Amino acid sequence: MTNTEYMDGVLNINKPAGMTSHDVVAQLRRFLRVKKVGHTGTLDPDATGVLPICLGKATKIIQFLQDNEKCYEGTMTLGIVTDTLDASGKVLHVSDSTHVAVDDVRKIFERFVGEIDQIPPMVSAIKFQGKRLYSIARQGKTVDRKPRKIHVYDLQLLDFRHSLLDSSSWNLAPELSSIECPMPCIELDFRARCSRGTYIRVLAADIGDVLKCGAHLSRLVRTKSGIFELGDSIKLEEVQADPQSVTCFMRSMDDVLSVIPRIVITNLARNRFLNGIPVNGSDVMCCEPDSAKFHVDDLIRIHDKAGELLGIARSTGTYIPAVELNPDMIVCRSVKVLKTT
Repeated sequence: MTNTEYMDGVLNINKPAGMTSHDVVAQLRRFLRVKKVGHTGTLDPDATGVLPICLGKATKIIQFLQDNEKCYEGTMTLGIVTDTLDASGKVLHVSDSTHVAVDDVRKIFERFVGEIDQIPPMVSAIKFQGKRLYSIARQGKTVDRKPRKIHVYDLQLLDFRHSLLDSSSWNLAPELSSIECPMPCIELDFRARCSRGTYIRVLAADIGDVLKCGAHLSRLVRTKSGIFELGDSIKLEEVQADPQSVTCFMRSMDDVLSVIPRIVITNLARNRFLNGIPVNGSDVMCCEPDSAKFHVDDLIRIHDKAGELLGIARSTGTYIPAVELNPDMIVCRSVKVLKTT
């Protein structure tokens, strides 16, 4: 038994292709002998890259890490449509995409920047009437899905190339069994920065629809999730080879939540907060950074005088720097207590 059993923190795992996010959690639970393990944002089995994993007590902060924006790099293959919208699915439709010009693609990319509506794919973990969509899809069924608002902050075309694809290994629908091999097509390498809940394979399919040739996502790497970047990640095989080495990669709860402003409260208020009592103006010793301005419902880290992270609270009003707090005013209410004593 190793002392990794007592780890509390967040690991930035570089997820390999061919594994679900749940598979990664199961592997780490076994490698590190940690009971409480959870991921902060699902990656499809075909996708690789940044997958933040919370261990031990850090599983309490998963909800605060999931809303972070994500960055991806990948490849869209034009002219080939699959039932899963990525390379692992059955090919449903093939068309000529060689007429598409690079300027057409750039103009279409511009249309997909900003707040857009996106319909979740059938092969996804979203629930419909208590069942996961992917389990319904496995039965050969489809259901109506409501579009969701997502935000694409940036979408860049990195490379535009004509390719020849070998279709001999594809999972083809029966009516496509006679297509010629190799098949000419266009591949687009891209970089995207987007909000939580964005399905990049849906983005690829929607772009293919607008280009009138169809498309699927043939490669995807998540390069960033919030403060976690691919260059700072650790591979699963490294963890397996030396479980103790993860201590060098582990980030504390306070560290990964450092983008949230904090309030330091008095020792008298400490126990009250740990018991769920709201923080009043008279409890606040200081706010950091000094320039922080809190609005209604903003998240706030609560620290005690010794600097220990006690939990996460939500602001009940607006706090303006350099304006003295009303001592009787409720400043924030507890959302999650992270310290037990």
